[in-house]
Amino acid sequence: MLTYPHIDPIIFSIGWVKVRWYGLMYVGGFLAGWWLARKRAAKSWSLVSPDQVDDLIFYAMLGVILGGRLGYSLVY
Repeated sequence: MLTYPHIDPIIFSIGWVKVRWYGLMYVGGFLAGWWLARKRAAKSWSLVSPDQVDDLIFYAMLGVILGGRLGYSLVY
C-alpha cells in the first residue's frame, strides 16, 4: 500500500496571517512573468512598452484574485 506524505499547506503563519504554498506559487509566477515580459519589452523590435507590461501584470493579478474569490463564492 502506498503511503502519501502529509505536507502542511501552510508555509508559516504570523498571528492570523497564514502564507500557503499555492499563494507563494502565484507570487512566483507573476514575478517570473513580469520579469520575462519586461525583458522582452525592452527590445527594440517590441511593440509593447515596459510601462504597458506593468499595467498588464497588475490587471492580471487583480483578475486572478477577484476571479478566484468570485468563482469560489459562486461554486461553493
